[in-house]
Amino acid sequence: MSIFDDLNTVLDPDAELLAYKLESYLKGKDGKAFEPITLNHSEDRYYYSILHKSFILINGGAQMWLLPWGKDDKGQVHVYSHYLFAQGAVFLVPEEEIIYLGFN
Repeated sequence: MSIFDDLNTVLDPDAELLAYKLESYLKGKDGKAFEPITLNHSEDRYYYSILHKSFILINGGAQMWLLPWGKDDKGQVHVYSHYLFAQGAVFLVPEEEIIYLGFN
């Protein structure tokens, strides 16, 4: 008897709903997907979260998506990232720190 015999391979309904919720954050109202980006450095840095109105430490290898909201008065762009489990955040990031990954 294997320790995995009782493992159910069907995705838990709550997990499936969470996956759909997170997926919905990655596209606009028109259904068009946001462009995936990453940062051009690997060290962790603080970025301003417009939702939390504070600086939050972001991993340098974090996966992010560029939002089509334009730039702020300092030339920073708005990016979305999954911040906490089942919660995302919008950060202001200097455009020169972004690497555009493009679509597959």
